[in-house]
Amino acid sequence: MNSFKHPYFNAIENLLAQLDGPEAPAIQTAAQWTAQALQQGHIIHTFGCGHSLSPALEPFHRSGCFAAVNVILAPELQFMHGAAQGTRLERQEGYSPKILAKHHLQKGDILFVFSNSGRNPAGIDAVLYAKEKGVKTVSVSAKSAHKNSRSRHSSGLMLFDAADLALDNHATANETCLEINNVSLAPLSTVAACAVFHAVLFSAAQILARQGLRPPVYQSSNLPGNDAENDRLSLLYKDRIKHL
Repeated sequence: MNSFKHPYFNAIENLLAQLDGPEAPAIQTAAQWTAQALQQGHIIHTFGCGHSLSPALEPFHRSGCFAAVNVILAPELQFMHGAAQGTRLERQEGYSPKILAKHHLQKGDILFVFSNSGRNPAGIDAVLYAKEKGVKTVSVSAKSAHKNSRSRHSSGLMLFDAADLALDNHATANETCLEINNVSLAPLSTVAACAVFHAVLFSAAQILARQGLRPPVYQSSNLPGNDAENDRLSLLYKDRIKHL
């Protein structure tokens, strides 16, 4: 039974019900890898092109999220130089590793790559580049919706094939969840990807807490008394996080 009056909110509720359970093993594995990386002083990297920048950017330098998150920003891949150019470069094999090379990925780090379709070379190349560096890789895509899609990468790999671990956001291939007069609308993929990612990060914090460790988490800079601790965390990671 749906709990909300608005159909979009009901679609979100239904999506979360699909995620809660089926994705639990993969979420827990990703959380364990994340907690291990943080324990050992390593970094959480995130990458996404176009609209998939949204979940990648979601936990960066944010209240309630780990200070050790490094978002890999590339304006030309993320529509700042135009949507047409961003789309073209996302499909260009060999381009994204040039961007990742500026972020000094190191063995022991972990990389989350977001792409609903999982078929474009930018995300696949990002994963392959990171694995060469000894970085654990996690994909977040509509795995079930695109399991029969054709890759645009010369290897023939989809993003969920290339990554060490694949999380399924359970969004549709079209990303939408509602329809009016045979027109599909109301994208759900960003909500889905963010929900999965926050579940991973919170579970990682739980693992650290059970080990008696205080998670390195920013608090709101708009509330009194938090600036000093946030500044301490920023200094701790400033040599590894490009956009601090």
